[in-house]
Amino acid sequence: MSQAPKSKHDILQELFEGRLVGGTLSELASYSDLFHRMSEAVFLLDRHSFRVLECNEAALSILGKTEAGVLGMELPSLLKAGAFLGGKLQAGIAKSELVFHDEKGDERIFEIASTPLKILDYIEVIQFIARDITAEKLAERELREMNEALTTLSTTDEMTKLRNYRYFKEVLQSVHHHAEGFQEQYGVVFIDVDHFKKFNDRNGHPAGDEVLRGVARILASCARSQDLPARYGGEEFVMLSRNSTLEETLARAELIRKTIEETAFPFGEFQPLGRVTVSIGVSAFPRVRGTYEEVLESADQALYLSKEQGRNRVTPFENALQKKAS
Repeated sequence: MSQAPKSKHDILQELFEGRLVGGTLSELASYSDLFHRMSEAVFLLDRHSFRVLECNEAALSILGKTEAGVLGMELPSLLKAGAFLGGKLQAGIAKSELVFHDEKGDERIFEIASTPLKILDYIEVIQFIARDITAEKLAERELREMNEALTTLSTTDEMTKLRNYRYFKEVLQSVHHHAEGFQEQYGVVFIDVDHFKKFNDRNGHPAGDEVLRGVARILASCARSQDLPARYGGEEFVMLSRNSTLEETLARAELIRKTIEETAFPFGEFQPLGRVTVSIGVSAFPRVRGTYEEVLESADQALYLSKEQGRNRVTPFENALQKKAS
């Protein structure tokens, strides 16, 4: 009575159990030993259906299943990555990453590699290796988040949560260089809270800090996507308006001034002007020729002219130049 033809799984099982005799056995003995001892999960798959023909203990551990629950099953369905994994296996030699949720629902990340493998002259399978890199990826993520947090701390003003002057200066320098090269324009707004020292002396520093935080919130709310508001230091703020003309920057500055004037800050009624107000100076490139420092200095000069002329106003740099010339 003739025996039924052996399946690929039967042949592989005999091979790995050492029951398949022949010249190929000695050649594959070292692979068989390595297959079972590897800490990485290893699957041998049918190259047409991707069904699991053999797997090692590490593979069973990852899946949280017994051998009976894995052998004969399609690997993409076991790893819940059908379309993605099927494409990788069809591509032949491939290496990538796969996110897998285990039986407990925990996320695990694997570096996967698949390659065609000829076990015997008449058996060709896909060798699929999955290396758990979850701990490595978590460490990378934590390091990245820590670096981002440190960057934020080094570029953000702690009190107002606006960008600090160091960051503003770096961006201004970059924008100025780009504007010079591509004949673009930008504006700079310099802001000073009027009579802030008197406010602090009368109401205390905690109340003064609340004013600075309130002004910062108004700056952020008035800023467009291309604007960068920042705290210059003390009661002074700056804002960079990318791709803006002098007229557009003046309009943005006036919106800021008016919004602050109309905001009811606590104790604001005791200020010399009867409310919390700001004085503002505005400059723009290329109306101001020279370095980015000179553009910023022009806005600062315009700010001081606003203060000299009674405060709570917006002054363009050209007015400051005219006064200086006269």
